[in-house]
Amino acid sequence: MNKRPNIKIGLFGGTFDPIHNGHLITIQNVLEKRKLDKVIFIPCNISPHKTIRNVSSPNHRLNMLKLAISNFPKFEFSDYEINKGGISYSIDTINHFKMTYPKIELIIGYDNFNVFDKWHKPDDIINECTVLVIKRKENAELKKNKYLKSVIILDTPTIDISSTEIRKRIKNGKYIDFFVPQKVRQYIIKNHLYR
Repeated sequence: MNKRPNIKIGLFGGTFDPIHNGHLITIQNVLEKRKLDKVIFIPCNISPHKTIRNVSSPNHRLNMLKLAISNFPKFEFSDYEINKGGISYSIDTINHFKMTYPKIELIIGYDNFNVFDKWHKPDDIINECTVLVIKRKENAELKKNKYLKSVIILDTPTIDISSTEIRKRIKNGKYIDFFVPQKVRQYIIKNHLYR
């Protein structure tokens, strides 16, 4: 990998089951506020925080992600965690991308930050990159933990969309037209996901 020291990137990992418009609006906002050159979306293979729920196959989640960001030149995807296999730990992903991009900002939600002390090697994450905490819900409460002064809290637009809600709507035969990009909706229908 060639080093690209002058490029500042954001890493945004998640289950993306499915990716939705809330993700896209929020990350575009982060990209602009932080003047990032690009954001790389990284679907996890197995999330350490969501090992109980049945998750759609990595291929489906990656395909939906590719469709969702295809029109955004500053959005990219990586299948690094899927190809690596096993449980996806952020510190491994950060170390992988640091070989190419020394300036990394890790984008996480406030709900993840509230359990950040339980993450795998949180001190290493803080030392290796800038951690951005986004608040997607208006009354989002940040729990005080020892990392609060080491992260940057970003106010982003309040968008009350969740992948859980989208899956429920599909199961109940309700519209999801305004929740996900059109190409993602078509992919979900074609592949009979979440029924």
